[in-house]
Amino acid sequence: MKRPEESDDDLPPWTMQPPADPWATINRPVPTVYLGNPDTTAVQPPGPPPAASTVHLGGGADPKPRPAPVGPTMIDAAPAGGEVRFGPGVPAAGPAWPAPAPAARTRPPWRRLVSLLSSVLTFALVVVVGLYLWQRLSPLEVQGVKVAVPRPAGNRCDVTVDVVATVTTNGKSGAIRYQWFRSNEPPGALLTEQVGSGQRTVTLTLKWTFDGVGTTNETATVNIVEPTPVKAGTKVAYRCRG
Repeated sequence: MKRPEESDDDLPPWTMQPPADPWATINRPVPTVYLGNPDTTAVQPPGPPPAASTVHLGGGADPKPRPAPVGPTMIDAAPAGGEVRFGPGVPAAGPAWPAPAPAARTRPPWRRLVSLLSSVLTFALVVVVGLYLWQRLSPLEVQGVKVAVPRPAGNRCDVTVDVVATVTTNGKSGAIRYQWFRSNEPPGALLTEQVGSGQRTVTLTLKWTFDGVGTTNETATVNIVEPTPVKAGTKVAYRCRG
């Protein structure tokens, strides 16, 4: 303690008060800032407090709630039952228009040519396969037979006459089994003639030999056994005056 008449300079050094520290920390209550949710707090750093130590943010802490928008607003699209609900707070949903179809791209000429050639080749392949199967699966048929003597014997003696049977088929491949009959003689042997695919005409020939002096009129008949039983014949004349 100093006396009233004593000044600070007269006091001993250990009794003088230390000067005030301008940087000394002053303990003040820490203000709290409320950010909407009361469970969330933010601590303000040390320093002089702001004019308002508490800030209220969010709908729950706002002392002046904002009024709700007035007017009907569609909040949901119409369900399958046709019900439409209206309410505040959600903008109206407009109808969903279909997206425009993309414009067709023009194909280059070479691609159209390749597509045309591919179609032609495919068609040709189908035709060839169809013909092959038709030829293989369809059987051979005899459609007609004609028998004739191209060079008759006439007045010659000791001659061999060719009797020719012309057989018309349906063009299928297969085999024709046949035999010849001559008048007053036993039947000939059973013969086989192979027919190729596409061959519509088949020639069957009988060589008949005549000798001696005299005149005779005979008959030659072809008998087709397979694939279609058919018979046909013709007259054969022989005259030798000697």
